[in-house]
Amino acid sequence: MYPDADGPGGMPSGASGSPQAPFDAKVPARPAGVLSALAARRADGAPPAAVLAIRLDRFASACEPLGPHRAARLRALVQARIAALLPQGAVVHWVAASDLGAVTALAAGCTDAGPIAERIAADLSRPFLLDGFELFISSSIGVATDHPDIPAERRVQQAFDAMLRVVRQGGDGLARADKPATPPSAPLLAALPEALERGELSLQLQPRANFAGARISGYTVRLRWHSPVLGRVAPQDFLPAVETLGLVERIGGWLLDSVLPLVRSAEALAPLQFTLLASSAQLHRPQMVDALARAIDTGGIAAERLCIELPASAMPPVAGILDRFADLRRLGVQLALGDFDGGPGSRRALEALRPDSVSLDVRRLGHGGAPGGSPDLAERLRGACVMARRAGAAVCAKGVESRQQLEAVRAWGCHSVQGYLLAQPFPAAWLVQTHAAIQQRARELLATAG
Repeated sequence: MYPDADGPGGMPSGASGSPQAPFDAKVPARPAGVLSALAARRADGAPPAAVLAIRLDRFASACEPLGPHRAARLRALVQARIAALLPQGAVVHWVAASDLGAVTALAAGCTDAGPIAERIAADLSRPFLLDGFELFISSSIGVATDHPDIPAERRVQQAFDAMLRVVRQGGDGLARADKPATPPSAPLLAALPEALERGELSLQLQPRANFAGARISGYTVRLRWHSPVLGRVAPQDFLPAVETLGLVERIGGWLLDSVLPLVRSAEALAPLQFTLLASSAQLHRPQMVDALARAIDTGGIAAERLCIELPASAMPPVAGILDRFADLRRLGVQLALGDFDGGPGSRRALEALRPDSVSLDVRRLGHGGAPGGSPDLAERLRGACVMARRAGAAVCAKGVESRQQLEAVRAWGCHSVQGYLLAQPFPAAWLVQTHAAIQQRARELLATAG
């Protein structure tokens, strides 16, 4: 097993006092001024804004010969030059020695902050004159357009992540948060085999909350790869390479060894279940059941604390595979179908596997709860929920990012929810100190839903 993708890492939404995930080793963990400015705009009911993350390439080298006083004046000149290009009311803050964050309104009818960022980049490239010094500075800029239903911290993080993509590609460029870059395949394939030994792989947890009792019932375990060369590599980009390179069992074994201590540490918190996402390649390996059995036996944990989730579309009608799932059931492990949509493939998987639970992906509904893509998407997902409930399966709505979506899935009859509205994924090592804050968030959120 290894976890699949759901989104960028970050902090639980609304979890005050919990540790914060740094954007990068060279980016501060708390760009408080930028977050405060974005939150203030929302509180005032202002139109959606753009968040800009700006790194001044080689700025430290440019400042070195100036001395501290001239360097401070240069910083003031840079900030003034940026502010002069932004509309009234924009906020610009230094968040690190070479990084600035900005929150600015967009022109009426405009949804793209790219032109603003391009003007800033062009103006920053003009020489700065300071006491006889002529300094040339390029910039790397990340852009994210705000949305009121998405946590402010997530939007700021996305802008900084976009900026860091430019930095890793050599700087002097622009990247939009809604257009993530796919790393080149050759460097990825070359770097992945040694990523585990170099400590570049890590686990994050995303909580699931039950409507009944407004409680956190479990966590989905997600795999993350942060390469010093490629930066953060999205799971959808590197997981296929894991299978291509024959690393499924190796990484799966590491995952089980890492999850067992989490399960044991969670015993003091609540009766929590940890969901592992299985790949299609793992379904054809009988070693999966053996590895789980050994892990449960040696780890001294209750088998029902583990759940294996596989995509409904990856469930082939092969007797041998069904036998393996029957073996898992006999161990006490629970089984789930992911991306359940009520279509023919989902129905066949539901009948063949008879899972304990299914999950619906509601991200495509849009932040306002209106269907996106197919006009009958909401109705199809509602029907899928009814179908699963009739089959005796619990239903989890994943990807919930707005209160409208929350109200919709509760009305359908979903048993639980997961998504950025509740909490973003966070490092697994934070579980003990973070769980209470997320539980409080679940109480506040689900108590007001509906």
